[in-house]
Formats: sequence, structure tokens, C-alpha cells
Amino acid sequence: MVSPVGVTPRCAVHPEVDAGATCQRCGGFVCEACTTWVMGVLYCAACSLRPEVNYLEVFRLKLWGRRDTNAWLVGGGTLVLLAGVLTAFVEGEWRLALVMLGSAGVGGAFYLGQRWARTALVFTPVVAGLVGMALFGPVMLVGGFLLFVTALQIFLDPRSRLFFRVDVSEKELRRLWDLRVNNPLARHALSMGFASFFFPLFGPPAVVLGALALRKVDARARPPIGRGWQALAGMLLGAGGMALWVLVLGPLMKGLLERLPA
Repeated sequence: MVSPVGVTPRCAVHPEVDAGATCQRCGGFVCEACTTWVMGVLYCAACSLRPEVNYLEVFRLKLWGRRDTNAWLVGGGTLVLLAGVLTAFVEGEWRLALVMLGSAGVGGAFYLGQRWARTALVFTPVVAGLVGMALFGPVMLVGGFLLFVTALQIFLDPRSRLFFRVDVSEKELRRLWDLRVNNPLARHALSMGFASFFFPLFGPPAVVLGALALRKVDARARPPIGRGWQALAGMLLGAGGMALWVLVLGPLMKGLLERLPA
């Protein structure tokens, strides 16, 4: 949008106010009150709400309060602990049963999204390991430590934090979006490229998916489409895997089979 020479541009929403900038999407004039910054880019209020513009916010809302893989794993572990509680009571190990019952309570609360359980999950293996060491020896402390490391990873996982409605930084959200959403064909091509060295049938799909993913790469798109290096690596690995089987492994296996006694 271009204003006549000598005429001060006015805000498209507030015509009585001078515009100070233009929206980077639609080109409309905006005043200071209408200026909206999204991931370092200036937009008008209307464009800033579009899902392709504020794609990280759309992604965040999609995951907000929804159970992730960690929640389901903790839920499954809780069921195992409850079965262990019943077994311990039957065997007369009531102290062990109480420890497992307390751990199951934390796990159940975690699955239900109770915020206090997110922190309690980190300390539960430590307490259970110390009590278990007093009852059954030091091996229980080792097991508790290993579970503590796993629980700490879950506590710090941005996806798990979104399930508990805990805000994550834009950097973490962008990294999570890039991992889960950005150009999935490139990720599949890379995985199949590696697999082609063990199973040659994965070679052609790796090359095809890599080529399709590479064509989609566009850093200027909104949202940006990246992972070009993964697409290219998938194509090269897929071609390399096929060549390895045709030129080396295939003839080698054929020779070995011919040497076997009839």
C-alpha cells in the first residue's frame, strides 16, 4: 500500500492516527496501538491472529493440557505398581506394599494432570529407593536412582510441561514444533535411508520421500518448511544402501548360499 507523495499515511483501523509502520503480511498501515509483533516480525492485529502467522501459538494450544507419551507411560507404570501392591499384601510384605501404594498415588495424580504430582514424581524414586535400601539392600537404591534420572527428564520435557499447562519459552516451543511438525517427509526419508543398509527395500522409498521433502523446503514460507539436509541425507543414504546391496552384500550372500552343501 503506497500513500500519495506528501500525504502522511494513516492507520487502517484508526484513520485519525498517523501510521508508524506497515504489516509485513498484508502491507496495511498500522499505528502503535495496532502494532503486533509475532516471532520478531511486525503484523497488524488481524494478520497476527492467522494460524499460518502465529503457528507456534496454534501448536502450543493444540498440546496445551493434552496427555503426552510420558503421561501414558506413567499411567501404565501406575497400573503395574497397583498390581505389585496387591501381590505384596498377599505375601505379607506390608511395608513394601505401602511404599508402592504411595508411588502409585503420585503416578495416578501425574496421569490426571495434578501439578503437584509433576514435582513429586521427581522425588518419589529417591524416597522409594532409600526406603527400599533399608528394607532390601543397596540394589534398591540403584534402581531408585535410575528412575530418578528418568523422572527428571520427564519433568524437564517441554511436551510434558505443556500437558501440565506450564508455559515454555518460544525457543523450546520452536524446537518442539521443528521436531514434531516441520517437514515430516524429510524425517521419514532419513529413517528409511538408514534402514536401507539393513533392508534394501527401504532404499527406493527413502529416495522418493527425500526428493518430495526437498522440493517442499521453503524458509520464507509461513510457517517455514525446513529440514532440507535431512531430505538430502535420506536420498543419499537410500541410494547408498541400494548400491551396497547390489554391488557388495547381494553378491556376497549369493556366493555364501552357493557354497552351502546341497
